[in-house]
Order: sequence, then structure tokens, then C-alpha cells
Amino acid sequence: MISSFSFGQMVIGADKYTADLIILPDLTILPNWRRKEGHVLEMADLKSVLPFKPDLIIAGTGVNDRMKIAPGLAKELSSMGIELKTLATGSAVEMFNTTIVQTPDKQVSACFHLTC
Repeated sequence: MISSFSFGQMVIGADKYTADLIILPDLTILPNWRRKEGHVLEMADLKSVLPFKPDLIIAGTGVNDRMKIAPGLAKELSSMGIELKTLATGSAVEMFNTTIVQTPDKQVSACFHLTC
């Protein structure tokens, strides 16, 4: 579970992260996540997630919701059986924590932009 989130910082368990990150369905954390186009989430940015075949990817789009989703990404993921939910990062953290507690059998991955 994510213990806390504030601008530029996320705490998961005892570990503090100060750069964007991905959480895989097995709860492995991939720190220092970089996107191909900075503030745009594209399929290529999810290459580390896709082999896990998650049911759901939760994308935290920044404190001020500045990271955008590439056109067609949600549809392409849906065709693969993957649901994409995008929310400002604070709300995405809440959704991630709630989802992994309430539906522990669901394969959930998340990617979080921690700043703007």
C-alpha cells in the first residue's frame, strides 16, 4: 500500500520515492520512470507493465493532472483486456490502495507522475 503522497514524494512501506514510478501487479516498484514524451502517456511507456497482463492500470497524471493520455491508448489497452483509469495522482493513490484491498485477486498495476 502507498503510505503517503505529496508533491514530488511518495512513500510506500518504509521507502520514499522522489521520482515518477511504476508499481507492477506483483507489487514490484520500478523507480525513476521516464516517459518517451514527458507529459504524455503512450503505449511504449507501459512496456514493463504489459508482460504482467494486468486487468487494470491506474495512471496518476500529476498533482495538477498535467500528464495527458495519448489518443487511442485506452482503446488499444482495452483491446488487450486491460482497463485504464486516469486520475490526478492524489486520487489515483486512493484508487490504487482501495482496489488492491477490496479486490485482491485483480491484477493491478499503477504508474504515477509525482509532480505537476
